[in-house]
Amino acid sequence: MTETIETYPFDADHFEVAFNAQPSADNPRLVYHRLRKPTFEELNDREGQIKYEMVELSSHKDEIQADDETANVRLWDKIIVSVKGYRGAGDWRELTDEEKAQMRPVHKTVAIRAMYAGSCEIEGDRDYVPIEPEIWTVRQKIGTKEDRPDYVVRHTLREPTEAERVKFRPSTTSYIKGARKMRVQIATRLKPYVELYDALIEGVEGATVGDRPFGELNRAQFLAAIDPMWKRQVIDCLTSALGAQLSD
Repeated sequence: MTETIETYPFDADHFEVAFNAQPSADNPRLVYHRLRKPTFEELNDREGQIKYEMVELSSHKDEIQADDETANVRLWDKIIVSVKGYRGAGDWRELTDEEKAQMRPVHKTVAIRAMYAGSCEIEGDRDYVPIEPEIWTVRQKIGTKEDRPDYVVRHTLREPTEAERVKFRPSTTSYIKGARKMRVQIATRLKPYVELYDALIEGVEGATVGDRPFGELNRAQFLAAIDPMWKRQVIDCLTSALGAQLSD
């Protein structure tokens, strides 16, 4: 596969997403949503509204269940700019408050999820294990198609120190009393992900801020433009890889 050479603009002020509103029909019906880039406060509010719960299925198996629909609907209501493809409209148009309220919740949820569609993987492999902390490269594919991503961004990060790993606590858990089987509620926060990413990042390839790559712009300016959700995705990938090393 030939990767795209187009760079991802971290400072873009809006997202445009498309999805098939009639997946079971013979002919697809694509609809489009244009949404402004949410603020950190708006994303943090969304995170606080998502309900994660770990439920004991058996003595050997637990399952984490997530309910993000209400949080996504509320975020969509705040950041939607315009839509296209509804009622035969071929051009972008703004919605009235009444139309926003009438929009199907599932469409709102799909649009928000599509904004952050992507995946990460650790890039590179060595035939030896170094004594010193490693430099890691996380390859982030942005877009709804795994095999043909719209963008590929590479994040180079140093390994966190022991103190940084101890400090990194992105979630808290609480046990639900009175349940027949063990149930644990999990609350997550974005700030720890942002702080750890900003501390560890050493380089970014395949993305720009103000049409300038990492290294040609003030570091704080560049990092401030990166959406917290992308930072979270990268840190999740890195910490999972570090955890896998410890469990091997």
